Amino acid sequence: MKPLASLLPDLFRQYGTDGPWLEQVAAALWKEIVGEHLARRTRPVEISRSRLVVLVPSSGWKRQLRALRGEIVSRLNQALGTEITRVAFRIDSTVEQAPPTPPSAPPEKTSTPVALPLHGIADEEIRTRIQAAASACLDRPK
Repeated sequence: MKPLASLLPDLFRQYGTDGPWLEQVAAALWKEIVGEHLARRTRPVEISRSRLVVLVPSSGWKRQLRALRGEIVSRLNQALGTEITRVAFRIDSTVEQAPPTPPSAPPEKTSTPVALPLHGIADEEIRTRIQAAASACLDRPK
């Protein structure tokens, strides 16, 4: 049996990609497209003229997600069979923000201390996760 998402490109070719139903399909598949972590903090709200508008909770999230635009567009087009070329992020404080997740405990023995200039990242959760990811990457077995 084929997954529903694999049928979408044929439906789009047959019925076109105009109308609010495309936005509803994108919203339904959003978690699969961007992953659970980003899906909890972002919401696709509009697709118009090959542009996707995504609501984000803060300017910190907006700045960080700009770096992921290409990946989001690629995954969206792959999942939906569309030709979205741009993503615009709009701040909306009503977008659900997940409660801060405590950072994972650092390894007991850190062989490589990590000192990154992360002070420019205002969102504490993003800053903590980047720091933890860098440490984990440097401490993994080679």
